[in-house]
Amino acid sequence: MQLEVKDLRFTYLADTPLACEALSGLSFSLADGDFLGIMGKTGCGKSTLIQLLAGLMEPSAGSILIDGKDINRADYDKTDLRRHLSIVFQYPEYQLFESTVEKDVAFSLKYMGMDKKEMEKRTKEALEMMGFSFDRIRKKSPLALSSGEKRRVAIAGALAVKPEILIFDEPFAGLDPFAKDAFIRILHSLNSTGVTIIIVSHDSDSLFMCTKHMMVLDSGRLKAFGNAMDIFHDSSLFIVKPQILDVAERLGLKKPCRSYAELLDGTMEVLS
Repeated sequence: MQLEVKDLRFTYLADTPLACEALSGLSFSLADGDFLGIMGKTGCGKSTLIQLLAGLMEPSAGSILIDGKDINRADYDKTDLRRHLSIVFQYPEYQLFESTVEKDVAFSLKYMGMDKKEMEKRTKEALEMMGFSFDRIRKKSPLALSSGEKRRVAIAGALAVKPEILIFDEPFAGLDPFAKDAFIRILHSLNSTGVTIIIVSHDSDSLFMCTKHMMVLDSGRLKAFGNAMDIFHDSSLFIVKPQILDVAERLGLKKPCRSYAELLDGTMEVLS
C-alpha cells in the first residue's frame, strides 16, 4: 500500500498557553514494500508521527493518505485501517492480557469478524513465524513467559492481522545481540513478502542493517529523508554512525557492508 504524508502538523494542548508544536509541515511518501527507519533526538516528534500514521490521533493540519484515501476523513472506515496497518509499541509485552497465548494473538482477529478456523490458522502462522511451537505455546498464560517470549507473542498478535504496513516503536530496546539478530532476520523476511515496515529507533546499527530509507527528525521538522546508506554517510546530520560502517571505513573497504557477514567478507578480501 502506498503511504503519503502531506504537510502534517500536530500541536499538543493547542489553543492553550501550554501549546507545544510536535510536528511542523512534514511531507514524505513510501511505496509498497518500503522499509523506513526514523531517527532523531528525544522529543523530536517520532512517537507522535507513528501514532498519527496509525490513526490513534488526528493531526492539527495536513493529511495522511493510504492508497490515496485520507485516513482522517469523516467517511473513512478506521476498521479498514486496522486490517491493513498494525503498530507495535515499545515493550509490547506489557500489553498482554488474555488468559492464553492463543487468545491474545487472536484478539484482533476476533473483532474483525473472522471465523474460528481462519483465526486458528493465522494465529498458528504468526506464532511459528516468531519461532514458537504452536501446540506447545497456545494454552500457556502469556504472563508466565519470559520477557523475550512475551515480546515475541505481542509481535505475533500484530502479524496475525497480516498487515500491509507494520510500524514498530523501539523494537530493539532490551534485546541481546542474538535476539536482535533473529528479529532483524524476521523483519527482512516480512519485508521480502511486500510488507511495508516503519521503525522508530535510536539503534543506528540495527537500522543500518535492515532499512531501505531513513528519516531524521529535528524539533518536529524533517531534517533529512533518503536512501539509508546516503543518510548514514552524511556526517552533517550528527546521527550515531553504525559500527559496521565505522569499521568498514577504517579498514578502507570500498564495497558497501550492511551486515557483519559482509564486513567479514570484505575484510578477508583485503587481507588476501
